[in-house]
Amino acid sequence: MSITHYTKEILDILDLHLTFSEDCFRKEKIAGEMSFVFYGKLTYQAQSCFHCGVEDPQHFVKWGFKTVRYLLNDVSEYKTYLKIKKQRFRCKICGKTFIAASSVADRYCSIARRVKLSIDEKLMEPFSMATIARMKHVSPTTVLRELRRFEKSQRPSKDSLPEVLCFDEFQSVNRVAGAMSFIMMDGQSHQLLDIVANRQLPHLQRYFARYDSQARKHVQFVVSDFYSPYASLVKTFFPNAQLVIDRFHISQHIGRAFQNQRTQVMKSFASKTGPHKHLKKFWKLLQKNAWELDYEQRHWRPSFRAHLTEQDIVDRLLAYSSELRQGYRVYQAFLSAIHGKNQQKFDQLLAEDYAFLPKAFQTVIQTFKVYHQEIAWAFTVPYSNGPLEGLNNHIKVLKRVAYGFRNFQNFRERIFLYRGKYFQSVSPEVSLKHKRKSS
Repeated sequence: MSITHYTKEILDILDLHLTFSEDCFRKEKIAGEMSFVFYGKLTYQAQSCFHCGVEDPQHFVKWGFKTVRYLLNDVSEYKTYLKIKKQRFRCKICGKTFIAASSVADRYCSIARRVKLSIDEKLMEPFSMATIARMKHVSPTTVLRELRRFEKSQRPSKDSLPEVLCFDEFQSVNRVAGAMSFIMMDGQSHQLLDIVANRQLPHLQRYFARYDSQARKHVQFVVSDFYSPYASLVKTFFPNAQLVIDRFHISQHIGRAFQNQRTQVMKSFASKTGPHKHLKKFWKLLQKNAWELDYEQRHWRPSFRAHLTEQDIVDRLLAYSSELRQGYRVYQAFLSAIHGKNQQKFDQLLAEDYAFLPKAFQTVIQTFKVYHQEIAWAFTVPYSNGPLEGLNNHIKVLKRVAYGFRNFQNFRERIFLYRGKYFQSVSPEVSLKHKRKSS
């Protein structure tokens, strides 16, 4: 095969009119950095004038060459350039000159299209835009310009909504009011639908008012946490939808109440005493599901100076306070009902008297009573905010590695690109299975 063929394979170039000679490769220092430079030649017979648009090849005269330099993707970790001698043409009709067009790069651009595609792929990874710019030897503005190209493609249609919506919020840029933004996902396909800068009710009302009324009537379930504006939003804009409280947030609510009780009991002991240290160190075991505790494997626990299982540690922690033991019993009872989707057991727990528990517990249980019907739906339908919570974790990773974002629009577009690696459409069979379960 020819030198031209091998060189095009190495550089991933498909331009048929571009040719390379045997001495096309050199090592040169460009901008103080040793780089690979490939030299090529581009010539053909022009078919139309770039300026006046005439399409008669007889009116075009070859008018010498012009050398153009393009930035390519790295080869063997070296910064790589392509210098092309491009054929110039002169139009006899308009008297203007133009140069041959190449598929390597866009006209008036010195960055190859393959480099831009590589930047797009890097934007789907948890890299900061400054890091991507250094990796591809371009400016951060070039990376930002590539990111902005996706802005129109990420605008959702206002004519349709899925049957199941998942609502949540995440910590956004500081310029957003309240620093919290609203995020919405399809509860069946787990596809991210949209991100709204502000999660406050007036902003959400203006946002959903733009959707067609038939699209909003199509929604059957809305899964969310205990954020009260969501309940008002569902009642106003989704007349056929049932609000479903996510099971994770139900567990989280009762878990925080028990966590507050553990902290209060811990602070009742002196800071250097054993009970204070033990309650502080082994707090995760108290939060863990009781049926998942290990009661067989014994390990040396220096804090207790004994070989103990996880169950033994929990028993010793609860022995420090009878109030903590009572709170733990109630906490685990609720977890068991939530995990098993046992609505009857959950209702029985709500009917009990919890005057002996701290105020935090009573507040949470009162909240459960207010949202009793919404919680009941959580035990019936198979939908949850689990995929959305997973996406929120990925958003936190993206935000951390990018050293934060100042512009919400840039943050939003990075999330839309980044989330595509983790959430794919489910098959029609899975969607049908969910519908059968809910019915």
